[in-house]
Amino acid sequence: MTDFDDDAAGSIASAAVAVLREQGPLSLEEWATHLEEYGTATELADVLEYLSEPMLGYLPNGKYFALDAALEGLVFTHRLSELEIASDILDASPDLEPILAFGGGEDGAIRVALAEEAALERGGAPFRSRRVVVLPVGTLGECADGDLVGLAVEDGRLAFRLVEIEDEPDLAPALDELFEDDGVEALDSVCWQLLLADPSLFTVPIAPLGEIFEAAGYEHERELLARRGFDFDAYDLQIRTALVASTYDLTHDEAVSAVAFVDLADRGYTDAVIADFDIADWAHRHVSAAPDSFVSLADPGAAVAVFDLGFRNQDPVTDAILEALAAELAERGPRSVRAAAHWLAGKAVDRLGRVLEAEAHYEKALLAESGWGPALFELAQFASDRGDAIRALSLLGRIDGGSEENLYAVLQDFVPADHPELGRNDKCWCGSGRKYKVCHLGKADESVKADGRWLYKKACLFAFASEFVDTVTGLDDLENENLSEDELLATTIFDGSALDVALFEGGIFADFLARRSELLPEAEVVTAAQWLGTSRSVYEVVESSDTGVVLLDRGSKETVTVSHSVEGKPGDAISARVLTVPTGALAVGVVVMASQSQAARVLEVLASEDLDADELVRESRGGADHSTDDR
Repeated sequence: MTDFDDDAAGSIASAAVAVLREQGPLSLEEWATHLEEYGTATELADVLEYLSEPMLGYLPNGKYFALDAALEGLVFTHRLSELEIASDILDASPDLEPILAFGGGEDGAIRVALAEEAALERGGAPFRSRRVVVLPVGTLGECADGDLVGLAVEDGRLAFRLVEIEDEPDLAPALDELFEDDGVEALDSVCWQLLLADPSLFTVPIAPLGEIFEAAGYEHERELLARRGFDFDAYDLQIRTALVASTYDLTHDEAVSAVAFVDLADRGYTDAVIADFDIADWAHRHVSAAPDSFVSLADPGAAVAVFDLGFRNQDPVTDAILEALAAELAERGPRSVRAAAHWLAGKAVDRLGRVLEAEAHYEKALLAESGWGPALFELAQFASDRGDAIRALSLLGRIDGGSEENLYAVLQDFVPADHPELGRNDKCWCGSGRKYKVCHLGKADESVKADGRWLYKKACLFAFASEFVDTVTGLDDLENENLSEDELLATTIFDGSALDVALFEGGIFADFLARRSELLPEAEVVTAAQWLGTSRSVYEVVESSDTGVVLLDRGSKETVTVSHSVEGKPGDAISARVLTVPTGALAVGVVVMASQSQAARVLEVLASEDLDADELVRESRGGADHSTDDR
């Protein structure tokens, strides 16, 4: 994709929508030729294809058009149910799908929302649609079951009307022209195509779209439309399989196995929630019935896809189902899939708090296939957690591309220092009086472990696990929202406040300690326990010297000396978390404040009774939006 700076991209977006309002509908190539002042058609086509303008519509014939210009003044009808009357919420699909882009209403106005969120807001009523239209409370108070209502587009917003049908057009011929016998299209796109072909449509109230489609021999599901009898489930499976194959670079057979395994686990989860049952027995019945069904999961990429798609979010029931299915697959599946099965079982029991069982599963995976990458990586992380950098690096060295992992880069700072001047039986350099071979040969300097840096990095690496990815990346995106693409690529997730806030305010560090305490050296477990509950603060850099950096806590007014250099010069204000370690103190998640007013805002956020992690990251980051004139 061609890079444009923010100002240029904004100008292109505005001009592009203006062109569509005047000239549309247009194909991508036609659209780009109207914007030649901004670049070549090829460059602009890349930009336009990814344009996220909410008033942009895409038609079945491959052309784009401006929704606001085409739909202004039109009205779409809907027949009410008792549930809708009671909640003042309308099921959007299929009747109101074409105008949902206009439902970004302000407080008190008609708005579009996700069905689950709206149901919770209005009392938990179940709705069929994924999205619904939320009306002001009391709007439907005088209505009865089966009444017809309308939503019109007026001045770019949705307006509610009580209506009666004024026209009954036969849309079957027009629909038949748009669809092949086994074709399927987006429901809203079909409606847009119909109204552009006949601008008189929807200018007056007609029957609801669902009734029109049914009369014409069509049916809808999941915001899609097709001829009656279309197999939506098979289509959905086909699309999901193709997407999985593309996303994870899998063969068709591998993608089929991955999707089938995830779907089986989903059915097990539903059954487990509805009625308590023996998960192990359930897994045995399903795997033993067709043990070769998942043979293509032997590929590491397919196994990773299974875990990412079906088990990314931590949940005890889901993890128990994964453990049972994977254990059965390891026991009764083909030999080629045992490594993958043990890896999946290991991931499940790790999240269930049984890390030593997880380690045993990963070791069994390597017994089944010595070079199975995902198991090697997990064992490398476990070796690092134990403080064995040499074993961790050795395991990473057996993985293709292992030297490119974040773990490999972290371990470089903690590799044992060689002392070639000493023989194995000489006294150790550290002064312990013991022989070098039994004291420090092949081991990291204890002072390196004691200063807390490795422990903190272990927690950071733990936070990269899939169950935490939404928390970590969400905060990281907030912190780096002002960076260009190149700057973002150059920024590592170890920098700044985002990961640190995710660890502590986000609760990941507590999970790390709970799940990794059996692996961590005893001294680190003690240190980590002391870190729990340690808050961030705003500090002023007082002075720097060879012995450390003196910081003044602007909240408590106390000073502390941290052992390692921190960014910022004397007089600067920084946002950081200062952690107590056996050798003194360690500052982490350091961000230099762009201004004194920014520092004050961060202190206010930190003092809040209900601390908001998102707000903390926004205020803590050093961005161009903060003035530096009061620095």
